[in-house]
Amino acid sequence: MKRAWLAAVCCLGLANAAFAERLDWEVEEDPNASAPVLAARNVRDGLLGFGDAYFDGNTALFGAFALLASQLCMGASDAIGLVDDNPVTQHVTKGILSKNAAKIALLWHNAGVDSLLGSHGLEVEHWTRGRVAELNPLLSEEDVHDIEGPLPLDPLVFVGEGLIHTQVYRPLAPFVDLGAAVVVDGALRPAASVLRILQMKKTADSLDEKATHFFGRAVEWSW
Repeated sequence: MKRAWLAAVCCLGLANAAFAERLDWEVEEDPNASAPVLAARNVRDGLLGFGDAYFDGNTALFGAFALLASQLCMGASDAIGLVDDNPVTQHVTKGILSKNAAKIALLWHNAGVDSLLGSHGLEVEHWTRGRVAELNPLLSEEDVHDIEGPLPLDPLVFVGEGLIHTQVYRPLAPFVDLGAAVVVDGALRPAASVLRILQMKKTADSLDEKATHFFGRAVEWSW
């Protein structure tokens, strides 16, 4: 438990460091500006929020498509593997077709995961999780897994020995992710943008934060 807490603190420190440096698209603005300026910012941010939700929704759409493509490729790999990679034929064909289909499935999976977790404000959290293990070699594999989350799946899940690679198949996952994007980008975030335009900034920020949290948890829960 102590190691897990330490790892969480390290992860938080990395994220804070990244925020301190600011992302490329972040703009530093005076929080103590006059009321008219703050009101104008709220209107601007509300209008931009519609566009941001639209683009994040499209990114999620690609991510869901990529995960579905990954599962289809993995299905093809396992089906072909019954012919070219069973205990008899593996000594002749060495699974040349099935293994390459599995590699393609892995590529689609990684693309889908990066698309889903590289959007909706989840970028820093996703990009810094993997560095925790480098900071603390005393962490157990379970602690690291808890921090990194279930995605992306281990490559061996795709190419490890076995006739059927069952861990790859979560048939509903792409549709759950897509559904979460529809709720978040089609309803919650646009509503937050409207609230922001109406100068209800705190309420809008809270709704935005909850929407982002919902999307991230939905993606992780689906796997």
